[in-house]
Amino acid sequence: MEQKEKKSASSWDIRKKTGVAVAAAVIIYALIAVFFHFHYFPGTEINGYSCGFRSVGKVKEMIKGGVDTYEIGITERDDREESVTSSQVGLSFVDDGRLEQIKEGQKAYAWITFPFIDKEYVNGVTLQVDEEAYENTFNELNAFDEELVVAPVDAWSKYNEETNSYDIVDEIYGNTVKRDEFYTALKEAIIRQDSSIDIEEAGCYENPVYTKDSDEVVQSNNTLNQYVSTDIVYDFDDRTQELTGKTIHKWLDVTKKFKVKVDEEKVEKYVSRLADKYDTVGIERHFTSIAGNEVDVEGGTYGWTIDQEAETEKLIKQIKKGRQVKREPEYAHYAKSRKKNDIGDTYVEVDLGSQHMWFYKDGETIVSTPVVTGNTSLGRGTPTGVYYILYKTTDYTLTGEGYASPVDYWLPFTHSGVGIHDSSWRSSYGGSIYTYDGSHGCVNTPYDAVRTIYNNIESTYPVVVHW
Repeated sequence: MEQKEKKSASSWDIRKKTGVAVAAAVIIYALIAVFFHFHYFPGTEINGYSCGFRSVGKVKEMIKGGVDTYEIGITERDDREESVTSSQVGLSFVDDGRLEQIKEGQKAYAWITFPFIDKEYVNGVTLQVDEEAYENTFNELNAFDEELVVAPVDAWSKYNEETNSYDIVDEIYGNTVKRDEFYTALKEAIIRQDSSIDIEEAGCYENPVYTKDSDEVVQSNNTLNQYVSTDIVYDFDDRTQELTGKTIHKWLDVTKKFKVKVDEEKVEKYVSRLADKYDTVGIERHFTSIAGNEVDVEGGTYGWTIDQEAETEKLIKQIKKGRQVKREPEYAHYAKSRKKNDIGDTYVEVDLGSQHMWFYKDGETIVSTPVVTGNTSLGRGTPTGVYYILYKTTDYTLTGEGYASPVDYWLPFTHSGVGIHDSSWRSSYGGSIYTYDGSHGCVNTPYDAVRTIYNNIESTYPVVVHW
């Protein structure tokens, strides 16, 4: 009986102790819950501030203190750095109840679950800058100092005269900041109270669009090198003129999108200079007469004329092919010889002063005869210059104001109707007849002489008329 009473007392003690323990635990739990009703859970971080075990009031004080001492570092290209303080931008804490909301969201009665819940709040604090102060400070940043700012430059091709080739020059990144983007990025970083901001990492630099490895740049450089590899030798029989990349490179332009263009205007100027140098129609020629006299004669229609429009077009196409060729330019007018003395060794010569005409064929004098030329007293003198036989025909009637003269042989050499022909109405030639009884401008020739010329000459051969 006594043993049974002892067991009952022992059971009671256990229940009593358990009850006390449970009650103590409940009280402790409740006390902790009360504590966390006014304080943040351990490990709570709001906008980078460690707020665990702190009350809302203390956190506000901490944040205000942090705002007052806040400074953000700005990392720039070229190893430059600068910083901005909260006072410079008027940074301030806005007490809008968000801290209280966070605290209320942490249920005090469930404090025991805090190890398992997310306690990091990125947007838990509201800060603001003074817009005017911020803008003024932003605009005064060294990053915008005009003396320090370097604009980005795309990679480009540079001509090397020694190698007659183009090399790609590396792009320049510079340090030009995208103002609008960085204006927003820096403000957001300040409001987050980031410790630093790297303009490069923020993507706020203007960068070159094309680098040395860009397909457009590489292809453009290849095209440039193809164009300057062109070597054209212009063939003028006893003379040549060479056009190489050292001249051609001056005519090449590259667009912003790296398309290679041949400057047509510059090519036209080159072709024009070529024509000035090698065209012979109407030029002054130093001529040795068959009689052995040295004479200068200019004017007329005989000679070479480069077709400048056609040659410009052909030359541009030739440059784009990038080849080495020997060729003649495109001509609008041809002569019998392309040598410097393009009159050659088959031609008619009329000496107005001596009233004599020669026909020189393949280096030999075939005809030497006196003639009667245009009447100078009536202003119908035969025009001087170097012309060419336009065509030849027989049984032709010469017509003009007040006359119609049939001839057996007609060889015109001007488009105005001046030519060589027989003149059966004349009984004498040479001397001074031309001064008072000359022709209307034609070269009146004895019958046998003009027949010989007619039978031995073709159209396009030159006729030299001089005093």
